[in-house]
Amino acid sequence: MTFTNTGRAEKAMRQQGFSLLEFLVAMVILTVGVGGLLPLLLASITLDKKAAGDTTAVMVAEVVLEQMSSAGSNYTGVLPNPLQDCAAPPNSWNIDMTSNPAGGLGTGSGGPNGGNGANLTNQGAIDWTQDYATIPAGYAMRYVACSTANDTPVTYEVRWDVIRTSSSDSTKMVVVSARPMIQQAWSLGVIAPINMRSIIGM
Repeated sequence: MTFTNTGRAEKAMRQQGFSLLEFLVAMVILTVGVGGLLPLLLASITLDKKAAGDTTAVMVAEVVLEQMSSAGSNYTGVLPNPLQDCAAPPNSWNIDMTSNPAGGLGTGSGGPNGGNGANLTNQGAIDWTQDYATIPAGYAMRYVACSTANDTPVTYEVRWDVIRTSSSDSTKMVVVSARPMIQQAWSLGVIAPINMRSIIGM
């Protein structure tokens, strides 16, 4: 009887805990589970970055529109107070409000569909296929946004076009477009530029 009880105790002790095979199976299941969550995590990070880029692009474009609106539709030429960004040292960006001449669309520097400034497409949006260097001075900027100490500053390219909508230049339509210039290799997809239109002087 004593021998039998000892054998049962030894058998019970051998069956306790994980065997190596059971451990490997558990690791494979865990790896598959975590691997399935990884694409979701990467997608959520990318969408968060895109949302932040869109929000800041809208804010930068609104700053340009507000500067023009505060000057009034009758103002022509470069606004007196240039915008300063958060580069080190800061860049100063001039905003030109000169509209196209009185001849109508196609008479300014914005191509056949625009006034003065960056080219417009036939849908009335800023043409992003135009090379940045060919945009007239005062109608585009590469604005460096402010960031926290641990964040990399993002540069936003902003372009605009000013169209005369009355013979006396008392009203103007302004088209502004902006997008972040993201260059990180891990960024997935393309962030589409935002386009804003406003009538000044109505």
